[in-house]
Amino acid sequence: MKVLLLFPMADGQTGPAIKYAFEKLGHTVRAVDAKRQPGNGYIVAQQLKPDLVFCSRTKALADQIIQIKHLWPDTNTCMWNVDTRASTGDWTHLFPLIRAVDYHFVSEFNLLDEWRKHNPRTFWLPQGLQEEVYKKPENITDADRQKYLCDVCFIGSARRHRDPFLEIVNRMDLFFYKWGQLGSPRIYNKEHNKAVSLSKINLCISSFPENERCISVRDYKIMGAGGFVLELYRRGIYDIFPASILDCYKTPEDLQEKIRYWLDHEKERMEIAEKGYNWVHENATYIHRIQVAIDHMKENPC
Repeated sequence: MKVLLLFPMADGQTGPAIKYAFEKLGHTVRAVDAKRQPGNGYIVAQQLKPDLVFCSRTKALADQIIQIKHLWPDTNTCMWNVDTRASTGDWTHLFPLIRAVDYHFVSEFNLLDEWRKHNPRTFWLPQGLQEEVYKKPENITDADRQKYLCDVCFIGSARRHRDPFLEIVNRMDLFFYKWGQLGSPRIYNKEHNKAVSLSKINLCISSFPENERCISVRDYKIMGAGGFVLELYRRGIYDIFPASILDCYKTPEDLQEKIRYWLDHEKERMEIAEKGYNWVHENATYIHRIQVAIDHMKENPC
């Protein structure tokens, strides 16, 4: 299959992961950076004559999708919104694109019925592991240990719903490192892998727990590098992950107790982290996700 991929590519994250997945599945891929060069999609489509156009949540792509569908009616088109919000109303600027594509994939499970009012071929597709990037570190130096070794690590931006959880951990007598907020640098790729591997507990506080079955891609990255995950509970989280590969908390006080427990149970904690590592690499990479998307399209032809 010839695939035209219209996704942000320069950040080295989701776009390259999807390209890698399609290629590993045996497909030919031409990628256009939808963030930097959104106007080039139609030009490349004329050269490639794609069987599938797979695009991001980029408003400017709507007209191009319509043009491509007009020129090649048999070409399937789909959009995957890997981000989440509290309601479909937060995405009104994307409605023309969502209605234009043949298939629409979202990470917000409990909003499926609402989304299907705009596009009946809407399916739940959670994010996954970028396995070629997020894996156990090949080499950890003394300098790495000096920089990253800690009791608890949090990687992410400062958001209001996270404050009570971060504050209660701050008050504990721990080595608590935060990356990506309060002036500290963001960390990705090899540095991320070292940080989560050298943290005893990796704190996750994914947004929008009310959306159910919806967590940050950060969980996959941490497990993919062999880190132990402690995540904010939401309904359906154990439909995403087996209960044996992470732990969850519900309140700041619950978080405090869980941290104390897991710091005192190193062997059990390390066994869970190893199970998480194996499970995400075997079941939840972007290769797995793209295959699910392809299967949905085959089972629900236009």
